[in-house]
Amino acid sequence: SSRRGSSGRQPPPGRAMPNIAPGVDFTCVAREWRCKFSDDDDKASLQAAQKLLDKYTPQILLEVREYVGERLKTREILNTDIDTSKQLVQRIVCTECNDFKVVTKLPLAQFQEWEKKSFQPEEKFLEELKGTAGISCVEQQTYTLEVVNLMGKIAVPKASHGCMADSLPA
Repeated sequence: SSRRGSSGRQPPPGRAMPNIAPGVDFTCVAREWRCKFSDDDDKASLQAAQKLLDKYTPQILLEVREYVGERLKTREILNTDIDTSKQLVQRIVCTECNDFKVVTKLPLAQFQEWEKKSFQPEEKFLEELKGTAGISCVEQQTYTLEVVNLMGKIAVPKASHGCMADSLPA
């Protein structure tokens, strides 16, 4: 698999985050493990894939918890200096395409540390997935994953210009 989305570059001086191309910045990188499952035997291969994910969930979450757990011990969480949307583990199932996917998203620096560990437990998980009857097209991919702000820039008015301006003391 290629690392199309993650250049692994640190931000250049004066930039807040690395970018793929001008205007395409990112702070988080995700690793996806995916396969196709069969409809045979009431989707037995999908059930087996889920059981395998359940088996490896503690090891997968260790990577996310290591980042979150350490940060939660600081005052940064109380000062809203931590954006908890920067790390997650998601399971995706598409019954139209028969896709089973596991996505782990981490901030760039933490992702790079996980990459140094060969994305453990990726190798074991994927090998067991490949050995499961009814599972095919076992692959992995790395890409950037960002939350899109649908609200746009939020303008917070001064109290003297806000909805309660009339109730302020003179």
